[in-house]
Amino acid sequence: MPIISAITLGVVGVVGVLIPFVWPYFAAGINGIGNLIAGAGAFGPFLFGTGERLLLPIGLHHILVALVRFTEAGGTMDVCGQTVSGALTIFYSELSCADTNGFTPEVTAFLSQGKMPAFLGGLPGAALAMYHCAKPENRSKIKALLISGVVACVVGGITEPLEFLFLFVAPALYFIHAILTGLGFMVMGLLDVTIGNTDGNIIDFLVFGVLQGTATKWYLVPVVAAAWFAVYYAVFKFAITKFNLKTPGREVDTAEVDSELEAAFINESGKGAAILAALGGKENILALDNCITRLRMSVKNMDLVDDAKLKAYGALGVVKLDAHNLQVVIGTQVHMVKNEMQALISAPAM
Repeated sequence: MPIISAITLGVVGVVGVLIPFVWPYFAAGINGIGNLIAGAGAFGPFLFGTGERLLLPIGLHHILVALVRFTEAGGTMDVCGQTVSGALTIFYSELSCADTNGFTPEVTAFLSQGKMPAFLGGLPGAALAMYHCAKPENRSKIKALLISGVVACVVGGITEPLEFLFLFVAPALYFIHAILTGLGFMVMGLLDVTIGNTDGNIIDFLVFGVLQGTATKWYLVPVVAAAWFAVYYAVFKFAITKFNLKTPGREVDTAEVDSELEAAFINESGKGAAILAALGGKENILALDNCITRLRMSVKNMDLVDDAKLKAYGALGVVKLDAHNLQVVIGTQVHMVKNEMQALISAPAM
């Protein structure tokens, strides 16, 4: 334990020293992408939408998004006598200005409307494909997982619960998803749809599309979303069956795992106990924390971590960073699972 702590402190110290020297190059690269997007015309929204999806798994999408929404990379305009920069800033200024007549298509092309083909059509189509490709005996087990993911995506604009179902088992499929998302941005821009805001969900569609009148061309959204639904369904079903991708319900024969999970719930130790067991038990946990959707852990022995059981217990993905550190993607209930695990780890031995 002291040796591992010393190694961890040493690594953190080295990273802390290197970041000030390395980070400017990352920032410059993303700024360069922003400038490229700004000068790419109708192709700019495609670059933005694709880039945002590709950067999302490593968390750097926030930089690109902020660059386009709040700086000159997203455009500069005079609105109600004031010069404003950034796609989102311009949209909100036009929304609040009584003298404007509608919204600027070149601005909204980077906003909510671009996400709608993938969020309202594409990802639900992917979810249906994963359901149909699951083993018949497992479909009832994954139905709730897929439905909750679709609801989070369509209503909340939160895509990770669905994206993490295939990101780790089929990175190439995620890349195709990123390209299709970018194409959604470009198509909506070329059609002169003018629906702003940020989330790309059904609420944005209704509030900033339908309620703003037909000038926003909101009626084109269901048409494009339906096309994206069909494309995603066809692409995902083909890829999953052709390459035998282990999407939910296709991983392993989970009879043994299910009996263990059922026993855990009967003993009132719940999902946290089952996941803790799949991680090698509390004796294998050195550190435990969580973010919005993931458990973040350090373990003594990575060989004791059972990926198949973790996924059978509902984990959306397992990311092993090195010999001792890993992340388990749980979803929005991660805080509850982490608290339960922490209580079990802290409980005295019987």
